[in-house]
Amino acid sequence: MNLHRLTLTDFRNYRRCVWEPSATLSVLTGENGSGKTNFLEALSLLAPGRGLLGSPAHMLPRHGTTQWGVAAHLEREGQQFQLSTGLTEGRGRRIFLLDGERTRTMAEIARLYSCVWLTPQMERLFLEGAGSRRRFLDRLTVALLPDHTQQLMAHERSVMSRNRILLEQPDETAWLTSLEESISRHAVAITAARLHLLETLEETPFGNEAFPQTLLELHCPIATALKASPALEVEDKLRHALQQSRLQDKARKSTSIGAHRADMSLRDAMTGRQAAHSSSGQKKIMFLSVILSHAHAISRVWGQAPVILLDEPLTHLDERRRIILMDSLSALKTTTILTGTEAEPFSSIRNIAAFFHVQNGALHPA
Repeated sequence: MNLHRLTLTDFRNYRRCVWEPSATLSVLTGENGSGKTNFLEALSLLAPGRGLLGSPAHMLPRHGTTQWGVAAHLEREGQQFQLSTGLTEGRGRRIFLLDGERTRTMAEIARLYSCVWLTPQMERLFLEGAGSRRRFLDRLTVALLPDHTQQLMAHERSVMSRNRILLEQPDETAWLTSLEESISRHAVAITAARLHLLETLEETPFGNEAFPQTLLELHCPIATALKASPALEVEDKLRHALQQSRLQDKARKSTSIGAHRADMSLRDAMTGRQAAHSSSGQKKIMFLSVILSHAHAISRVWGQAPVILLDEPLTHLDERRRIILMDSLSALKTTTILTGTEAEPFSSIRNIAAFFHVQNGALHPA
């Protein structure tokens, strides 16, 4: 995936910024608060979802404004296209445009543009709830299987509707049955896609002495069932279980069965050490190993790796690992943007990367 031009309008601290990268690998440096992470967030928002920071659309306009926009000229496998997103006056939800036209589904976007990222905040992923870990897993899955986005959205709508009906109209059994059929169908499809991602990563192992192979593991009763039974049989069992849990779910005000109850973990393939029991440096190494393995897998399957956004990636890494990471990223030949407060730690890629200094909502060649 190659980015030719990015335009930010009234986004975060950027009034108007037009950037045309001169290399696939770019390094953004600047003081804390200068807008480095905001720039990465803009690129992440071109993909379906709430982006790198998970911020709602109405929180993204520059101070004093109510609208914002992000537009990109991109190229994938020789196909060039224009992709943009933003919030317009009077709309509570952001819109997407592909070559100037509104898109019908998020899957249209996911098929063309894939993006993965790593931020310092993600080191806390295993101290937080399972929701954050699922979102990380599903971002990786969407890059492999773009239709995963539609399945996730349909599943979420059905779960929310079931919760509402259980509270407000619990006697509408036909309606509940229809929603439970939908939840079961989409939950199986979502889980099968997640399992396919794990299998693909195992088939495309990436690892070296600096970034040893890290295994992604899915913890989910539906996944366990799919490994032992046909999908239709699992759907039937889920539907029956949902019907049996109506009274309990009404009391809990939530649906206790579905793809939204899954969790994931990371494990060092060689030592068996879990990320949850690892130091900050070990977690960083494991996350980077997954990102690199995923990029290689997507490149093998789709012919081109996704856009990679790494915010402060060198923190907690020793010099040897920094150099190996830089070499690994440059070999992927996809748009990759890294940030840091100083340029010196990135000196090993000075001859192949473009360096920019971020200041006052603008990028200056450095």
